[in-house]
Amino acid sequence: MKNSSILVVSLLAFLFAVCPIHAYVYYVEAEKYDPDKSILAAGGGVWSEKKDKAVFVFSDTYMEYSGPHVGANTSLIYPIPTVGETAGQWKVWVRCLMPDTGSDSYFFYISNDGGKTWGPQQAAGGNGQGPDWKWENWVLNTQLKKGSGNVLRIAERETARADVVCVRDDGQNSTDEDCAQWFKENKGGQPKIAVQPFRKLSTIWGQLKK
Repeated sequence: MKNSSILVVSLLAFLFAVCPIHAYVYYVEAEKYDPDKSILAAGGGVWSEKKDKAVFVFSDTYMEYSGPHVGANTSLIYPIPTVGETAGQWKVWVRCLMPDTGSDSYFFYISNDGGKTWGPQQAAGGNGQGPDWKWENWVLNTQLKKGSGNVLRIAERETARADVVCVRDDGQNSTDEDCAQWFKENKGGQPKIAVQPFRKLSTIWGQLKK
């Protein structure tokens, strides 16, 4: 029992050193945009839902923009569930298909007031990933704020395809496995607080006491 107590104390010290007290992770499938506020077609370009069972995409569906590369006329709007106290670096991850550095990219915007006003435009390009779906990430220039009212807008910059979007500040990588586990643990994809690492310590402590 003494050794178990020492182990738990060491684990706590380690977690406090390397993890934020409240880490936030939110996944949403790209086709789950807000239909009332999004603008799928504008300036001759359009976002459309595509089905593909030949390769793995979540729900067999992804979003694809096609049309002129005039920039940021369309909008895919994603309300972000309530954010708690956070101290990490905010990133947006997209499970995307960006095989060509010259033709695949997005514009991102963040709003902290429910979409009334938007932070500066942020360009997000690929890096020549090849023909497969992969996770790409970008540090958000506009930070999310505590509470509700945080909204992510994705607009066209060039031809682009998106399967799943993730917003997180826990410093971890988005992967297919992490995404699938998150959807399994967060039924409906609408958590109040997506990740609270220290909640799991009570489970670890209970296991050690047995």
